[in-house]
Amino acid sequence: MSDQPVTTGEELAETAASGHDQPVAGASDELAQGIIETRNMDVYYGDFKAVSDINLNFQTNEISALIGPSGCGKSTVLRSLNRMNDLIPTARTEGEVVYHGENIYASGVDPVEIRRRLGMVFQKPNPFPKSIYDNIAWGVKINGFKGSKQDMDDVVEQALGQAALWDEVKDKLGESGLSLSGGQQQRLCIARAVATQPDVVLMDEPCSALDPIATLRIEELMLELKKDYSIIIVTHNMQQAARVSDRTAFFNVELDSRGMRTGYLVEYSPTDLLFTKPREQQTEDYITGRFG
Repeated sequence: MSDQPVTTGEELAETAASGHDQPVAGASDELAQGIIETRNMDVYYGDFKAVSDINLNFQTNEISALIGPSGCGKSTVLRSLNRMNDLIPTARTEGEVVYHGENIYASGVDPVEIRRRLGMVFQKPNPFPKSIYDNIAWGVKINGFKGSKQDMDDVVEQALGQAALWDEVKDKLGESGLSLSGGQQQRLCIARAVATQPDVVLMDEPCSALDPIATLRIEELMLELKKDYSIIIVTHNMQQAARVSDRTAFFNVELDSRGMRTGYLVEYSPTDLLFTKPREQQTEDYITGRFG
């Protein structure tokens, strides 16, 4: 879903305020210990610093949105939270990413286990070239599942149910996951992520390749899933951030001495406050469409 032009922050603020049943604590309030926290985190690709000095505290059973202009490091930050950047040979992360009180970059921490507990849903739906059933079962099996066939059937049904997909596919579980529509494929990928029972679901622009109707289904699903999971989403769509998130982090970019773009965190606030009373002028300029 492409971004819509934004000329003022009024519609965004109204959307953000209407999206929460309860008032959200003020931006200056001290956050409780979150489920995952970055402390002075820098990410490099070779000698290029992609993001600098990121300090974020993501709360349990909330949706946190990362927004900002292209190239500001939103996806880099997201991938650092479950060590996906380890798969890039030139990448390295400095500082700390603390999950349940432990730095996930400390020696001896198993990155595979971290990725199981912090699942990832990517921008483009990427079902395995397997049946709908096996798309769910495969990830569960490689994580050491020891139950019976009936137990696995229950896991598959529960995961597809959580992804609001069970009723649509229950009679064709043997068909390829690639046979589904784009929106259904993305919900299948979400089901695959939650089947391994993570604590956190990371979503990297999960609606950017979807039409508005499919986007709405995914947004409704996120609001339902946050009852059981903490969700962190990267989005280029500020209206989406306003609709679904509890807190929003705004990133911007600056050029280094070589003209390379380094991302940095400008502001992290409850979403309704960020869109109504941003603390930083940069934030106001971005949400009112003056740049980005």
